[in-house]
Amino acid sequence: MSATNLLICPICRLSLFQLDKALKCERGHSYDFAKSGYINLLSPGKMNNAKAGDSKEMIRARSDFFSCGAYGKINDKICDLVCEFEPQVVIDAGSGEGYYTNAVARRASGATVIGFDMSKHGCESASKASRRLGLDSLFCVGNIFELPLHNECADMVINMFAPTAHEEFHRVLKAGGHLIVVSAGEHHLEGLKRVLYDEVYLNEADTPSYEGFELVGKENLSYKATIDGQEAIWALFQMTPYYHRTSLADKAKLEVLDTLTTTVEVDFLIYKKI
Repeated sequence: MSATNLLICPICRLSLFQLDKALKCERGHSYDFAKSGYINLLSPGKMNNAKAGDSKEMIRARSDFFSCGAYGKINDKICDLVCEFEPQVVIDAGSGEGYYTNAVARRASGATVIGFDMSKHGCESASKASRRLGLDSLFCVGNIFELPLHNECADMVINMFAPTAHEEFHRVLKAGGHLIVVSAGEHHLEGLKRVLYDEVYLNEADTPSYEGFELVGKENLSYKATIDGQEAIWALFQMTPYYHRTSLADKAKLEVLDTLTTTVEVDFLIYKKI
């Protein structure tokens, strides 16, 4: 199935069709593909907002960190879980720079995979990576709370460390479709926090219930990871919510580190649409 056939106009919610290097609807709204392959489907007022989503610097930091392999086990796990269900259409809601999205597209080779993220820099990076890897993942700049997708078009939605728009996910999932929510476990990045702060609190790792969904599985992944090099350590820090709420004095504690060992703990919550 062509990924573009699943998309709708963010303005009038009519079907989009491809004409040359653009997507158009019957009312004349048009959206051009970028040279790298992504398409901007943010609603008016946000389309040209350069501050929407992660900045170019944040996306570069995420890409640099992922290249060190410290999150490789998370990547393998989400791919394993997706492939268990053999979905035909997978939506990554909050795809960032496409690290997990492209891995899923590579493993679930028969599936149509679309990533949505508010950051045009993230979608550009993800699209370039998809082309380098010989994949056909489609990345769209879009709001996961207003997905430009037809009703009941997807078999699976994955939601990796991003806000969970469960009502919207319910709308786009087919009956019996699955939602996989991936979030930080209690001890996630505890080693990083112990360097930064005098008093360390554990993460709140709950199991929320969502109307219209049944929890059908929960898996936990926990391991020790060693990050070598100041640049990789700082890139990891930039990916976290702590980056924006840590004092300059505490941030300076990371600048003297060449190696960081920390727990990586992640929860995978599997829901079925009912």
